[in-house]
Amino acid sequence: MKYEIAADERVSEAVLAGVSRFESTAVSDLPLLYGAIDPDALEVLLTSQENTCVSFVYSNSRIEIHDKEFLTVEAT
Repeated sequence: MKYEIAADERVSEAVLAGVSRFESTAVSDLPLLYGAIDPDALEVLLTSQENTCVSFVYSNSRIEIHDKEFLTVEAT
């Protein structure tokens, strides 16, 4: 599933929203994102670098973020 990241949306919020949609679960029922990746470091990395792709596993999904423009979510 592809999720477009809004210009005013934090990357960590986009991850939660995308995974929530993909897994058909409430954001509040997802595990803490910090258990998979540091949300603040992720934000800094994607706003300070161009042509960046970050991937990691969170909840039951594999997330791939492309240049703070969009992310993809797929089953692990």
